[in-house]
Amino acid sequence: MTTDPQPLYGGWRRSRSMGIWSLNTPQTVIAVGAMLTPIMLIVLGGSISTLAVTVPLALVVIALTVWQRHGMPLMSYVIGRARWSWGHMRGETSYRSVFLPSPEGLDLPGMAAPTKLVRAEAPDGRGPVGLVWNQRTGTMTAALLLNPAGSLLASGTTVRTQVTAWGDALARLADEDGVRGASVTLQITPSSGAALSDHVRARLEETAPLLARRVVGELVDRAPRASAQLAAWMSLVIDPAASPQRPKGPAEAAAVALGALDAVDLAGAGVDVLRRATDTDIKRLVRGAFNPADMDAPATQVEELVWHEVGPVASEDDWETYQHDGYHSVSYVLREAPRKLVPYDVLLKLLAPGQFTRRVTLAYRVLPTDEAQAVVEREVNAAEAKEEYRRRTKRTATRRERVDREHAERTAGEEATGAGMVQWSLYVTTTVSDPADLPAARREIDKAARASGGLRLRPAFGGQSAAMVVGLPVGIHPLL
Repeated sequence: MTTDPQPLYGGWRRSRSMGIWSLNTPQTVIAVGAMLTPIMLIVLGGSISTLAVTVPLALVVIALTVWQRHGMPLMSYVIGRARWSWGHMRGETSYRSVFLPSPEGLDLPGMAAPTKLVRAEAPDGRGPVGLVWNQRTGTMTAALLLNPAGSLLASGTTVRTQVTAWGDALARLADEDGVRGASVTLQITPSSGAALSDHVRARLEETAPLLARRVVGELVDRAPRASAQLAAWMSLVIDPAASPQRPKGPAEAAAVALGALDAVDLAGAGVDVLRRATDTDIKRLVRGAFNPADMDAPATQVEELVWHEVGPVASEDDWETYQHDGYHSVSYVLREAPRKLVPYDVLLKLLAPGQFTRRVTLAYRVLPTDEAQAVVEREVNAAEAKEEYRRRTKRTATRRERVDREHAERTAGEEATGAGMVQWSLYVTTTVSDPADLPAARREIDKAARASGGLRLRPAFGGQSAAMVVGLPVGIHPLL
């Protein structure tokens, strides 16, 4: 008996611009400018004694530009920390809805403040649809509730078909003028086995054969006492103003958003679309993020909530944590994708149930054809410029630099033959009810990331509240 070989995937690379060494264009400009500043001051008539001040300052600027911390230039880290500290001193990192004046008291905290939930009635008669309208940008966000199908026992042929179908679904988004970005989120919430027991026992048919009822009861009794609830959804950020219809008001903009949502076809991608998310569904997902205990709240209770009530009453956006209504969350952003080829189930450890609530979001931005062409040309030109710099400085290219150039050329070749180009990133949020559990929650995420093909994450320093709402269907998309 023969089995299909397991397909492997890879070749991801960070977008790079022209620069010397491993620096990009802005970093190169800053470093070269710092080196030339002392010389220019002398040329313009400065005294030699000024070098005692300008040279140390130039060396500090160069060091901050070249050295990296957590995968980012040290200068960016220092500037970000200074900006967060200034905002913290001014009280901009604290949110207390009960003390806010109207109309600010009716907003969600942070980047979700300009959003408003809209209930739209679809003309096809399939019920209401919830749309989140960003009143600042004019975009509307719709969501599809998903039911991922298990593929651990699927053959290699089936996996290839599903991956190809998912790639085709993303590529088709480039043809939709109004679609700005998409994201897929899976939220894993630990729960006790009581929910499973109650669910099964409430559906036992009294007239069923005795043997069947005994078998089902034994299965429930032997099931693990700890289980997890999985919620999955796909969000679309739609800009009605970019569509050919040019809507004139919120009603027409909602119609454009519904049309873009109906154009999404996930057939064959290994996932079932349960339905389009209603306004109640969106309220539940947002409320469940800020208060995981309300994820299972009765539908009537969720329906009664108004938009600002789905958020926290009080929150604190700290440098590495986010406190909201008695819960504490830590969010991570992608630092580096796996360098090696990985199997299709590379994220399985990260998506497996753990001890704490976890939300994993893959954010996508499908580039239009003209923009994709410009991007790949810029990437190839940057690689060639760095190769020319190495040739003139007689420096041998490292193995990583050679592989990076090969990936850039391969991407350009695939784009030239009609393949789509997608920018993507990954965001992970874990939530605990006791701050003493934060170290264990961090270790759980770190361990799962290391087991995911060498995936490297870093905390969202100074942007914890923003990184948390990225995974919610409220239209906050970091790649736009």
